[in-house]
Amino acid sequence: MENIFIIDDEEQICLTVKKVLEAVGYRILWTTDPEKFLPQLHNNGFSCVLLDLKLSGASGIDYLVKIHEVDPHLPIIIMTAFETVKTAVEAMKRGAFHYLPKPFDNEELKVLVAKAISMRHLYWELKNFKEKAKDAVCLESYMGHSIAIQALDRQCRAVAQTDVNVLLTGESGTGKELVANYIHQLSRREGRPLVTVDCASIPESLVESELFGHEKGAFTGAHALQKGKLEQVEGGTLFLDELSNIPVNIQAKLLRFLETRTFERLGGRSPLTVSLRVIAATNRELPEAIKAGVFRQDLFHRLNEFPIQLSPLRERPEDIPYLAMRFLHEFEGQIGKRLSGISDQALERLERYPWPGNVRELRNVIKRAMAFASGKIESADLPNEVRNPVAAGIQKEITIPVRADLLLREAVKEAVSMVEKRLIGDALQRTQGRKGKAVQLLGIDEKTLYNKLKEYNIP
Repeated sequence: MENIFIIDDEEQICLTVKKVLEAVGYRILWTTDPEKFLPQLHNNGFSCVLLDLKLSGASGIDYLVKIHEVDPHLPIIIMTAFETVKTAVEAMKRGAFHYLPKPFDNEELKVLVAKAISMRHLYWELKNFKEKAKDAVCLESYMGHSIAIQALDRQCRAVAQTDVNVLLTGESGTGKELVANYIHQLSRREGRPLVTVDCASIPESLVESELFGHEKGAFTGAHALQKGKLEQVEGGTLFLDELSNIPVNIQAKLLRFLETRTFERLGGRSPLTVSLRVIAATNRELPEAIKAGVFRQDLFHRLNEFPIQLSPLRERPEDIPYLAMRFLHEFEGQIGKRLSGISDQALERLERYPWPGNVRELRNVIKRAMAFASGKIESADLPNEVRNPVAAGIQKEITIPVRADLLLREAVKEAVSMVEKRLIGDALQRTQGRKGKAVQLLGIDEKTLYNKLKEYNIP
């Protein structure tokens, strides 16, 4: 049953409207005091409000504004015996659904209320659709549709509803911050802050103050109390990016916080307690950092409760066309150029390139190519290293030492064999062992590939 509220300083008007609308099947509430309506806004799910323009000692326009501050999409029909174009326009400017002059026809009243309720239903349906769409959003819409990304999405969904610490590892540019945001959005803490600390960009002397805050006078230049990131994130998620850059002495204090959830500001004596969830990320091999004595093993185990490894882009080339087109559409407005797409030849070059900078590098390449392109992105619009990755690979591999006792012709043959073996291995790794894709990347036929696999004893 639809809930409709009537606000008019004349009781008889309220009762008359109530009788007309109850006959249609609506549930009617009413009051002559608008202040009594405002507290009920949160709980009753009203479909429509009929509000008198001239209330005793108050303006209906003012209460229209107050109601919309709480529920901006609630349809409000303004009623008044003082019908003028000026008041009608003012009411509509302030967000009124419609304007109803007194005395009004009962049928006109019922039709107008039905339209207002229909509008309210459209809003509820849109809200419901957005909520369902939010639930339906998956990591694939941001990162691609490969098996690796599907597996990554399942991991994120599995850990999101828990409060365990997550450690994201992977090469620079693979999307660790994006994954951290995604986990936060899926979590129970979604309505609370997500605070990022880029540990690589903070001077070592300021890391402690940045994380834990400081009291006034704690050090030279501390002219006022400063809350740290831990306090700012209360109830939300703390994302520690480039974790391995945190100094060892601060790692000990961070470990104590993770174990007790309490800390003190720099220069402070009163312990503070916060509730938060920690997601950390690094592109460094932490076990190696532990062996080198620059990262604490106990902190590693505390943060590594749920490890997630992000695959480099070269290991999922099937995502490259999707990502390239997504970036193309993203930059259209910024660059002021609308392109029809990316040519097959250009896509082939993008798929063959090993992407040492991963998705971040691909994004920059597409943006740069769009500046040169007209109509669509062609191979010629791509940077030279993307157009000729094999040549770049040969230049790199040719520095591999060969036996000094070989004649020139034999040395060249051995160097070529080493390069071929490496390139074939890379192509098979990037295509996850799919030989049909590998021959396309290498520019050879399948018979040649099989002969080379046998020659070099590649499984």
